[in-house]
Amino acid sequence: MAGVKAELEDLAFKFLEPDEYRALSRKVRAKKSERERTIERLRGPLAEELTRAGLSGFEITGRPKNLWSIYKKMKKRDKPFEEIFDLLAVRVLVNNIPECYHVLGVIHHEWTPLQERIKDYMASPKSNGYQSLHTTVFGPGGQLYEIQIRTREMHHTAEYGIAAHWLFKEGRSPDELDRHLAWFRQLLELQQDAHTPEEFLEFLKVDLYQDEIFVFTPRGDVKRLPKGATPIDFAFAVHTEVGQHCQGARINGRIAPLHRPLKNGDTVEVMTSQQAKPSRDWLAHVQTGRARHKIRQWIRQEEHERSLELGRDILAREVRRRRLEPPDDLRLERAAATLSVGTPEQLQAALGTGDIALGTIMRALYPDLPADELQAPKPTAFGRVIERLRLGRGIKIQGVDGLMVRYAQCCQPVPGDAVVGYVTQGRGISIHRSDCPNLLVLSTEAERRVEIDWQESEGETFVVRLAVGGEDRRGLYADICTAISESGTNIKSAELSTKDGAVFGSVLVEVENQTHLNKVIRAIRRLKGVTDVSRRESGPQSQPVVG
Repeated sequence: MAGVKAELEDLAFKFLEPDEYRALSRKVRAKKSERERTIERLRGPLAEELTRAGLSGFEITGRPKNLWSIYKKMKKRDKPFEEIFDLLAVRVLVNNIPECYHVLGVIHHEWTPLQERIKDYMASPKSNGYQSLHTTVFGPGGQLYEIQIRTREMHHTAEYGIAAHWLFKEGRSPDELDRHLAWFRQLLELQQDAHTPEEFLEFLKVDLYQDEIFVFTPRGDVKRLPKGATPIDFAFAVHTEVGQHCQGARINGRIAPLHRPLKNGDTVEVMTSQQAKPSRDWLAHVQTGRARHKIRQWIRQEEHERSLELGRDILAREVRRRRLEPPDDLRLERAAATLSVGTPEQLQAALGTGDIALGTIMRALYPDLPADELQAPKPTAFGRVIERLRLGRGIKIQGVDGLMVRYAQCCQPVPGDAVVGYVTQGRGISIHRSDCPNLLVLSTEAERRVEIDWQESEGETFVVRLAVGGEDRRGLYADICTAISESGTNIKSAELSTKDGAVFGSVLVEVENQTHLNKVIRAIRRLKGVTDVSRRESGPQSQPVVG
């Protein structure tokens, strides 16, 4: 690898600093003959001394320095070419490690070493596996010589890399090595990212044995992704923080939707914002196991925080309703231990998700309360009531005191969407779109999932948040507002930002149903410069507005 590295460095130097490259190249050529004669003045005497010491089969060669290495030392040490170039390099190759130290002893016996320049990379190899002995001595005529001493096996590793050395030793083919290394590298990444063994297996099936593409960062770094990967996959491949705050992308300098598949050779720039966060819709547009895992991880954390807040609210309301003393930390810890849920926080989060019934928690918190006061309705009673249910906005369900209907903030259902009801503890029925990824996180108990239909309701509108992205131009904000207004829609709020010629943000609109919503989306998409319009997760809870 050292040869490839030197060649690439010199090529880059030639094009990035052409004047310095040409000047340095001329000086090196002018000194070439003199340099070879100077190296020969050491090579001959050194060979004689090594032979006299009983060594055989060694090789002594000059070690030419590449131009970039010379230039870098000139800059680092702030010295002219003559002082840097006068430091000559010699390499000695031997058969085994004991001979390396033998050669070092012979050299130091004959020529005075610079103590601070003696390096033993055999006893302490570099992180990349490099091994060698380095020394700098005052050779014939007081000339400084840098000398490397290593075995031929070490030299092969240093020049061609540890992987090529493995090929050399084992007699394997390069293609076989590439396949092994690529597979092992992906395996390590997936294992580190997986939340559970089952998730690791899923990622393994998704990521391995796929066709690959190679795309570039604006700085020219290469990212290897599976075929069909999107800018979202790319963002998480760059860094988790980039993925979590991704709000737009440029592909080859042009604004593009986050769901657009990337092609080989694309240059991708991710636009980020601290206000941006992953959308559950992203799960349908990612290909890599890493991106899928990080999005699900974020969803789980969001759900935990929401469930915790909801659980605390439900418990506080119930305690106030019964005029009980609010539970202190010790009482909560005892209840959590009784129900085997770990911590008080986990206990309240489980209440928020409905995994533990309110009555069960109240009995654990207040064991002295009469049992009949804490008796929860039987599941069969829920079922009979739900079967007769025709949904309306904000009404109580007949027969079950306090059960309300609310619209899930995660997916913002509107009339016309296929929906599913989910019976929660203490908050009535939560209405989700049937394709809402959040349903996968919620409990799958059959008695808590309810098949429902919309019923017509005059004068009712629903708030939906739309994500908008495109190329910035004068008057775009006004055109978006006009298009929405002409679609017979009220704008609740609009948050649009611009950065580097791109516009992105969200618009909160009121619509009557899915048909009305699609009309609004089409109107915005027709505008010049708009590249993406889609439904997205809402911040505040999505609720109908009665007109």
